[in-house]
Amino acid sequence: WSARDTHPGGRWSRGPPPSAFRRRCGVPLCSAAREDDGGPGPDSQGEPEEAAKRPASQELTAAERRIAELHAAACAAGQLNYVDPATGCMVFTQLAHLQRGQCCGSACRHCPYGQINVKDPSKKKQFNSYFYV
Repeated sequence: WSARDTHPGGRWSRGPPPSAFRRRCGVPLCSAAREDDGGPGPDSQGEPEEAAKRPASQELTAAERRIAELHAAACAAGQLNYVDPATGCMVFTQLAHLQRGQCCGSACRHCPYGQINVKDPSKKKQFNSYFYV
């Protein structure tokens, strides 16, 4: 099994991944943000809500910096996803979204299309100059 067994829509072309990747995160594979509960951000420590309240000029939190680093490294390596350090869920990189060619509407963290197809306004997130929180 490899990352190539999926496409950006999150469906498996050769069956489900090994059990290590079947962890129930309560989110679609294209986003590690807690979309099912309308939560605005990528981790469970409350920092995304704080990030939404702080001015855009302020520094990223340590968790946000780590996400930005992981995403940059994955993109530089040509990878379509990486593992969210807070949840253990797979998160699609901007490369995966660009490969899809349009916004999937799932309020994905690294959406390069401005989350234009997200129907529920409460699920849309703020862009922190690196990714959506």
